[in-house]
Amino acid sequence: MKKNILAMAVILNCSFAMAQTEFDALKMIQPDINGTARYMGMAGAFGALGGDASAIKDNPAGLGIYRSSEITTTLDLSLQSSKSVWNGTTANDNLDNLRFNNFSYVKATPTYRSLSGDQGLLSSNWSFSYNRLKSFNRNSTVKSGQSSSSISDYMAYFTQGITSSDLTYVPGYEPFNNINIPWISIIGYENGLIKQSATNDVNSWVSNINTMVIPTYTLHETGYIDEYSIGWAGNFSNRFYLGTTLNVQSVNYNARSIYSETYGGGNTYLDNNISTTGTGVNLNIGAIVRPIDMLRLGVSIHTPTIYSMTDNHYTNYNDNAITQTAPSANYQLNSPWKFNGSAAVIIGQKGLISVEYDYALNSNAKFYDEDGNAQSFRYENTGIKTMLKDMQTFKVGAEYRLTENFSLRAGYAYMNGATNNDEAHKAMIPTTSRTDTEYFQNNKTDYITAGFGYREANWYIDFAYMNKSLDETFYPYNLTSVNSASVKTTTNNLIVTLGLKF
Repeated sequence: MKKNILAMAVILNCSFAMAQTEFDALKMIQPDINGTARYMGMAGAFGALGGDASAIKDNPAGLGIYRSSEITTTLDLSLQSSKSVWNGTTANDNLDNLRFNNFSYVKATPTYRSLSGDQGLLSSNWSFSYNRLKSFNRNSTVKSGQSSSSISDYMAYFTQGITSSDLTYVPGYEPFNNINIPWISIIGYENGLIKQSATNDVNSWVSNINTMVIPTYTLHETGYIDEYSIGWAGNFSNRFYLGTTLNVQSVNYNARSIYSETYGGGNTYLDNNISTTGTGVNLNIGAIVRPIDMLRLGVSIHTPTIYSMTDNHYTNYNDNAITQTAPSANYQLNSPWKFNGSAAVIIGQKGLISVEYDYALNSNAKFYDEDGNAQSFRYENTGIKTMLKDMQTFKVGAEYRLTENFSLRAGYAYMNGATNNDEAHKAMIPTTSRTDTEYFQNNKTDYITAGFGYREANWYIDFAYMNKSLDETFYPYNLTSVNSASVKTTTNNLIVTLGLKF
């Protein structure tokens, strides 16, 4: 069951902050399957295969498989639809997007041993690549019929222990500048959504809405995580391949969420806008071994990505009549360690089957302040350990060569739910300026893929189709009295990759 909001007294001494949450961390560390058309056509099951520009980001040893230099670029058309069901009411939304997934240059450099047929280091290959690791683009609408639970109940609960004088503007005092007062409480008070209870406790608050409400939530997300990499891999005797990549990631995330409630004679309106930008650095190391000609085994390790992030947030309320902008928040996020194991069976010259297993220690992700102090985020980091599950991804892909030039492909991938839904809730701290109270519990993600490709000696073109289905549970705020909504986001990707060999 969902836990209650963190007690205010515990953290009233924290400095004013936007207060990043476990769900902010999850958004940045949750993986996706993106890349070339061949890679996506086989659901990304390329860890032991190599020889593909996108496979290098999973297992750098795959760079050692290349026998010739290559340039590739990939275009991806995304057709997305979202369906929600909340208290028996269904809502739909959609978003279409065209983007580049990949651009890579691979330089294959045979050594003198390769020319003479000796054993040892036969080639020393380099790569320079760009990969879109993740797209945040999404539209989602969640609507409900009449509900007895209102966000004003959440506001009242959140405001317990705060005096009305702390919430009241007077010349010389602006409550939005008081570092100990949450903005959600000020908004509730100024708009008459909460009132002091009839008890003798003047610091006790209750909802001022005594009727059924009709809530609506809309979300528009844009942005990406891009990765720029330099890689090296060696081919040792055509039996062992070792590689590494140094990666720089660029983060750009923007979201606008609007939560509204209508009721007899009134309307509650919260328009939240948040943007996150940042850069991160990590290192990947991998190996592939070929004990016999038809079998390849792969393993790789991804170090945590050390992100330096900046958040900006502003909120409109009371039908856009008033806008409040929070100070920028600078912080550091360390993503978890990731491990990859894979195997592939090569069936002569006709086809192959590949499987892959990825494991990410999500619960070990951690926030730090600008000085590298994790204590500043001790409550959020405890929440990460409690609310996030380690991520397991299973991939399987196959390719069959119909002719010397033409191949068919298919694949499937599954990611387990990333949140511990018995514990996962948005525990906003009382010093936060954030008023986006909603959160999505992550249940599971399925990928079904197919594709085909045509190859000549010096060029090739690949096509792929990927169906991604993301199941989530939505809560507008963290109260046990509010019902959840089910949200399913389906994304159909059409991908084309063009490659030149030389």
